[in-house]
Amino acid sequence: MVRVFFRDRWLCRWCGRPTIFAPALKYLTLMAKDHGLKAAPAWYDVHFRRDAAPLLDEQAANIDHHLAHSAGGGNEEENLWTACNKCNMRKSNALADAHGKRNPIRRIKGRYGEPTAWDGLSSLFVLLADDYVDRLTVSERAWLKALKAHFGG
Repeated sequence: MVRVFFRDRWLCRWCGRPTIFAPALKYLTLMAKDHGLKAAPAWYDVHFRRDAAPLLDEQAANIDHHLAHSAGGGNEEENLWTACNKCNMRKSNALADAHGKRNPIRRIKGRYGEPTAWDGLSSLFVLLADDYVDRLTVSERAWLKALKAHFGG
């Protein structure tokens, strides 16, 4: 899955917005609390609730299936792409072509063009995860291993 995110440059296939690797914000929240931040930062919520984590509600990085898994689509890289949480929820299990016709891709026009070095904050996750190894879930450990391999570490 790491290869899919980096292949797509962590940009949503549907809207073109940069996506965010949610575990990075989870451990950023833990670090802030460990350093005495009294107010709960709205960076992370396990359910990506709009009231608790507005960034993740829209911009959390998801793996989307071109042909939905429920319609027989597989997990091969060519059937997967990056989607933000908002677009992934909107598409649901619709066929990509049908969804694309109903919601045509409207690329964001930025003054300086598409992001060229965005990593979805995955490098921040790698840095923070080393400080919170005892709190990593099984899937976060797998992500950490894959990201370290990608970054060459």
